[in-house]
Parts: sequence; structure tokens; C-alpha cells
Amino acid sequence: MGSRIKENPEKTFYWFFQASCPIARDKDPAVLFQFPEDFNDEESLKCLPRFCFPYDIERVKDTVAVQHFTFVLTDLEGCQRFGFCRLTSSSQTCLCILSYLPWFEVFYKLLNNLADYSTKGQTKEMKELLSALYKHPVPLVNGSITLQMGS
Repeated sequence: MGSRIKENPEKTFYWFFQASCPIARDKDPAVLFQFPEDFNDEESLKCLPRFCFPYDIERVKDTVAVQHFTFVLTDLEGCQRFGFCRLTSSSQTCLCILSYLPWFEVFYKLLNNLADYSTKGQTKEMKELLSALYKHPVPLVNGSITLQMGS
């Protein structure tokens, strides 16, 4: 059996979203923001926000620690998609990015930058960063991406 990593993914990431903490245990998290805005994979839209809150956030509400975690989905061809999450219990929201690339450190840093934009209400800057990365070709194995944002 070969690698479970998808060869030559078309995009660096496929979906970014911000989900709010469910208001009750029997409720699903709401998607507050997503990129691209026209993302329409119904199964992902319904199921993936549930992965953002793997425990009862009410019990740990007073902690300010940021938690990064990952979940892995396997498609019908056996390829893995990674969901990289950033959860801060004090904010009651979780940021998540979905990609075929297992770039843990890269996506965790990206989520931290996106969280800074979100906290400061800089939605325009957040969309610009996501758009630049979304449109940029996936780098080669030993390549790199440099994204420059305006001030």
C-alpha cells in the first residue's frame, strides 16, 4: 500500500471556517465565517464543525490557553485530508483549515495569524491572506511560499 498523502493536490487548502461553540450539547456549532465563500460541500459543511469542539467547552471556559489539534479524514481513495484547528475556550470559537497537506507547523502558524486578524476585527486582511494562499500554486516538495501583506 502506498502513501495516504494525496499526490499533487490542486490547492494548499480547500476550506477555512470559524465555528462557534454549540449553545447546547444537542446543537451543532454554527459556521460564522468561511473561505472560500462559495464552498458548498454539504457533508463537510454539516459534519466538520462538530470536530472543532471535541469536549465540553463549558467545563474549561475559564482557561485562556490556546489549543491546536488535528483531525484526519480518509476519502474513498484512501487519501487523508487534515483538519487543523485552533481553539481558545475564552473566545468560544474555533478556527479550522482543511487541507490534503500534512503541514502541521505551517497551518498552526497560519491559524494564529488568522486569529489575530479575527480578534482585531480585520476581516478584510483575513480574506486577503486566505485569498492569496488559496490562489497560490502548491509549492514543490522543497519549495516555499512567501506571502506579503500590505500594512
